[in-house]
Amino acid sequence: MKFINLNKIIILFAFILLNILSVKAQETYEVQVYTSPTMAKNTTIFEIHSNISPTGPKNETNFTHPLHETLEITTGIANNFELGFYMFTRINSGSYNYMGSHIRPRITVPTSWNWFIGASLSVEGGFVKNEITNIYDADYEIRPIFDKTIGKNYLSLNPTFDGSFKTKEVAFSPNIKYSYSANTKYSLGIEYYGNTGNPFRWDSYDIQTHQLYLVTDLYLDTKHEIEFGIGHGTTLSSDVWNIKLILGQRVNWKNKKIKK
Repeated sequence: MKFINLNKIIILFAFILLNILSVKAQETYEVQVYTSPTMAKNTTIFEIHSNISPTGPKNETNFTHPLHETLEITTGIANNFELGFYMFTRINSGSYNYMGSHIRPRITVPTSWNWFIGASLSVEGGFVKNEITNIYDADYEIRPIFDKTIGKNYLSLNPTFDGSFKTKEVAFSPNIKYSYSANTKYSLGIEYYGNTGNPFRWDSYDIQTHQLYLVTDLYLDTKHEIEFGIGHGTTLSSDVWNIKLILGQRVNWKNKKIKK
């Protein structure tokens, strides 16, 4: 198998960056639209997020099809508050690399407020290593979450803002999900992921990323969940095709009283 010269990739990637002036070169390690409820108190969910692009962006001629694996651990601290931890890894050409970590507190509106929609706020921060330069960048994400279930129909909107502490760049990255529950254990839906660049000065369309996914959610029991999706991009900077898989398992840490 012929290996691609890494120096040539770096030079090509730097040339692309200088021409498009985009913050969206950072690869995606988590592809998920959030729901508003936080994790139940004394409960932790362990999730593995996997995604790979069989066909990368059309404006990258030397795309190497990396596999992204993210470990997410989220624990319910209080009735309306959770804390999440992420570890990002990247597998490419037989090389396994640690790419960074994030921490994410999230709070949700109590049901006692009787809002007509579910609402919560996620604030995420940490550092991620650039896959080409190997330089770490401190970054953050602010994600309001609004959702609503009507009968068997579910809709979620995440108008997300991403930013870098180092470069001071900010991007608007809206995520939307619609799904239909065939029954309590299975649903089929559509997800949208976008990145328009600066929220007050959008990039040109070809530099933006827009991806649509056909997804299915499986809830085998109260402890396990599976989400599988296939996505297709609509711009030159979007992955033409992307495949994602999320595996999750819940653990309840509350001590149960032993009856005598």
